[in-house]
Amino acid sequence: MILVVSTCRYRLSEEEFVRPIVEIVRDCGFECTVRRYDERLDVDGYFKVIICGTALRDFDYLNHIENFECLMDYDGDVLGIRAGYQILAELYSNAMERIKKIGVYEVRVVKGNPLIEENVRAYFLHTYALRRVNEKLEPLALQDDEVCMFKVKGKNFYGVSFHPEVLNVEILSNFLYL
Repeated sequence: MILVVSTCRYRLSEEEFVRPIVEIVRDCGFECTVRRYDERLDVDGYFKVIICGTALRDFDYLNHIENFECLMDYDGDVLGIRAGYQILAELYSNAMERIKKIGVYEVRVVKGNPLIEENVRAYFLHTYALRRVNEKLEPLALQDDEVCMFKVKGKNFYGVSFHPEVLNVEILSNFLYL
């Protein structure tokens, strides 16, 4: 069972940011449950967690970071998409910088990983991202000077600052089949 977490303050936004993820998960043959960011997460019984993105100016999920602290002891796999990327970065003490990016940009893979093998074009929709990471994160891909994909060292936790559900569904399916 996969846990899909909505970071959308407004339920209408879930049609754009959560529903496509749920459809991809189901198309890959997995069952999933959807929970919201403002609920205390319980990851017991889930072998993977996907934290979805949200609208450009929606940051309410940052007021509920404590709901995600259970991930620090979680042994399963986690994929953080945009807002989820930011949540993982915050949990591992990384400081976001204001980097507004909207549109399709080239992603350059800088370290081999199981989610993406070669450079791709990806859809970005964010206001904050990482330029640098601390020793707890490992950069996997860059977009100019932005760390647009990272891995938490010692865990199968991945963060992407772009939306793979738009142009890069293979990233999601690769994550699901890890």
